[in-house]
Amino acid sequence: YRLATHLGLAFVILGFLAWYVMQLSRSEADLLQARRAGERRLFGLGTGLMHFAFLQILLGALVAGIDAGRSFPTWPLMGDSFFPADAFYVPGGSTWQAFFENPGLVQFMHRMAGYLLFAFAIMAWVRGRKSAHRATAGAFGAMMAMMTLQMGLGIVTVINAAPLGLGLAHQLGAVALWVLILRARHHAAYPVAQSIRGA
Repeated sequence: YRLATHLGLAFVILGFLAWYVMQLSRSEADLLQARRAGERRLFGLGTGLMHFAFLQILLGALVAGIDAGRSFPTWPLMGDSFFPADAFYVPGGSTWQAFFENPGLVQFMHRMAGYLLFAFAIMAWVRGRKSAHRATAGAFGAMMAMMTLQMGLGIVTVINAAPLGLGLAHQLGAVALWVLILRARHHAAYPVAQSIRGA
């Protein structure tokens, strides 16, 4: 729980820092003008993706905190089944604690959230690539590329029973993905005028 809280706060701080760096990289006048051309629906998708990714990061912290990544080194199944055996068992604990402390159930939730996040990212990317602004479309493309790499890295990590090197790479991938999601969201809110197609 302490690890998840600590990591969550770190990503919140990183998120604010990244957002303000993006804001400071452009003049106030430019941002005010760009805001008028902002794509609200795309910004909403970016916001939803940001929140969903943050939830997945917290689930990843739980996986790391109890070494759940080493419990079921198989994919796409968990052992011989889709749902892990004894998923709701916690020695001396209650059923609700299993959602945070049972390695099989925690890894299952991280996997399922990963699949849903990937599907949501595809939806955002499809919408983003239709943007009239090249920089915005490119930002969503970069996000989707990193999302695909991060998912593949997660699968490789779990198949290899989460060795330290792969585990660290997966965590660094989460940092890169988080920043790229924020970047795509920022481009949706403040499109770069010079990148309008046909201009």
